[in-house]
Amino acid sequence: MELKSFKKLFQMTKVINSQFELSEILQVFVDAIASEITQADLVGFFLEQPDGTFKGYKGNKLPVDITELLIDPSKDPFVRDILQRRASDYIADTNVDTRLDAEKKNLLKIKSILGIPVIVNDQIFGLVFVHDFGKPMNLTLEQIEVTEAFVNMASVAIRNIQMFEHSQQLLEKQQLLLDATNAMSKTLSVRDVLETSFHFLQRASGAEDIGIHLYNENERTLEPFHLSSINLREEDWKQKHRDEIKLKIDDDRLLYEVITEKKAVAVPDVYADPRPNHAALAKFDIQSMMVIPLVAKSSVFGIIVIPSMHKRAVYEEGKIEFCKSFADVTATALSNAMHTENLDHSVNERSMELQQANFKLEGLVKELEYLNELKNDFIATLSHELRTPITAVKGSVDILRKEVIGELNQPQKDLLDTAVKSIERLLNQVNELLDFAKMETGKFELSYTEVDFKDLITEAEHIVHSLINKKKLELTVEVDPSSETVLKVDRERILQILLNLLSNSIKFTPQKGNIIIKAHSTDKELTIEVCDNGIGIPVEKQKHIFTKFYQVNNQINGTGLGLAISKQLIEMHGGRIWFESGEGQGSTFKFTLPKGGSV
Repeated sequence: MELKSFKKLFQMTKVINSQFELSEILQVFVDAIASEITQADLVGFFLEQPDGTFKGYKGNKLPVDITELLIDPSKDPFVRDILQRRASDYIADTNVDTRLDAEKKNLLKIKSILGIPVIVNDQIFGLVFVHDFGKPMNLTLEQIEVTEAFVNMASVAIRNIQMFEHSQQLLEKQQLLLDATNAMSKTLSVRDVLETSFHFLQRASGAEDIGIHLYNENERTLEPFHLSSINLREEDWKQKHRDEIKLKIDDDRLLYEVITEKKAVAVPDVYADPRPNHAALAKFDIQSMMVIPLVAKSSVFGIIVIPSMHKRAVYEEGKIEFCKSFADVTATALSNAMHTENLDHSVNERSMELQQANFKLEGLVKELEYLNELKNDFIATLSHELRTPITAVKGSVDILRKEVIGELNQPQKDLLDTAVKSIERLLNQVNELLDFAKMETGKFELSYTEVDFKDLITEAEHIVHSLINKKKLELTVEVDPSSETVLKVDRERILQILLNLLSNSIKFTPQKGNIIIKAHSTDKELTIEVCDNGIGIPVEKQKHIFTKFYQVNNQINGTGLGLAISKQLIEMHGGRIWFESGEGQGSTFKFTLPKGGSV
């Protein structure tokens, strides 16, 4: 392969490792294989489906729409061999080796074909096929090996995306549950509880329809109580139950199971399951459903039904447990609200109402504190679990870069440099999560030393030098010569703050923009400013700028913790941080540090 092609290929490799969108990575991936490795007419990526088939997802160019192509391994011995061996396979002449599905062969006029499995986390994620249109490819061994190496590289990028998305989803779920609990603690009426509950349950389940039935223990029946739906009016729902449906748990084994065993049950195909009342479900064309008991004070007083009307749904175990958590919060709040609204107006009953409200408030506060501790423990544990494999990968890459186990050529060094940058970015995000968890639990401590801030600025300049050059920015330092710049601070944490502000300016400043670092002091404090002429911060988002997990621009990668952590670190030093910004006019972040250490 020519050097020019290698350079372009490595450039595409950098693009792959810098992307966090699967679609964009795979498009660059198939284009690189087609144009820079095999010079093939057609390269297609097929994504594995739940039923074991493979559906077309991305291609460089095809005479047909690749998304309409479906590969069934049971009908294609060539694909079946690749899956069984979990290794690439090459048919040099499809007229001699006839394993390939004849329909696909004729449709795409395939004379020779290379097939490679994409393995992520030891599981088949997809398949890549390389072939020409109407002529043989005559691939060399080198081309096949480079293609395999490129597929392995893409597998690593896909795995990194999955890890990041999984951690983000877990954090978002914890935050959503905390928000729901907090919102429930402020509800005083049944109406408010129901509106809040339906809002969060719809977000947790992704469903449009949610109904609540109350349980009559004496008659062993379930009565419709409230419905949130875009497909059906609540009045019509209740009327149909009054006229046509009577839900008795002794006649419905599914409801009996939910009520008596106090457990959530999900049924993907209600008519294939003998337990539910099929006649009742047919009245609303319910195809799938999740049923969760409402349990308060160890007793079931109702159920939440999340149906899928007109189409079937698939229920993951994680989603069922997640919805159950919201149902548990709803049960406590709804039970208390119903009890409160049924209280009598006598003095005794008003006293009981006050006691109940206090008990509810104390219980919800403790529950909030417990959930907050769970969130912090989760973040700390997740960060530690992520940092260990990341550190191991970084150590392995560092060994390769130092050429301990063999000499590297320049393209290999470039590739490792790209990997190191991705690892360091991920490690920085994990470290931010760890810092956040320590601050939340009060376990974060500062280590004070005497530091000349001019040296600190110089070090920060050196660290971001490559990023500044990459965007052709101009970085200027203006330190008042009469200012006293020697302070007693936690050197690493102040450097962390400065780097965070510089990184944000670099991200949001366009090519050839300007960034200025200023330092000046008074008798009591030193003030640092980081100014840029970037895109600025919209007025409506400025009040959230120091909020944990908040990101002004969701297209920019990050945890949303950098500024929140910086604010806490500055305040722990006895200083303060603020900013001035206009949309399209740039931003200036300023912070102060007291002379003589924290005050």
